[in-house]
Amino acid sequence: MSEDVEKKKVSLDTIKDSLANLKYKVSEFQERIEEYLSSVDELWRDAKSHLASIEARLAGMEVYLSSMPFNPEWQLDKLDEMVKDLDEIGEDLDRMRRRFNNFARGSMERIN
Repeated sequence: MSEDVEKKKVSLDTIKDSLANLKYKVSEFQERIEEYLSSVDELWRDAKSHLASIEARLAGMEVYLSSMPFNPEWQLDKLDEMVKDLDEIGEDLDRMRRRFNNFARGSMERIN
């Protein structure tokens, strides 16, 4: 009978150790997930804000173009300025897209 008691004790100790170990791992994993999701949330807020700014600039250009009176001399300068602005916006959007793709790729590598 003492053998049965000793086996039960070893089993209980093993279970307690396993339980403590798993609780620690869950807590550690939860902290890592929280840290990651917080950083993702912050990046998403920044990206949304930046994209909203781009949309506002584009909407402003649309409004301006739709209300612009026809005046060939004055129009060319303003249109050249708008084309430069559109190029800048396109480059900015490309940079954001590359950053997002790099971030997503890095996230997938960390997950795997």
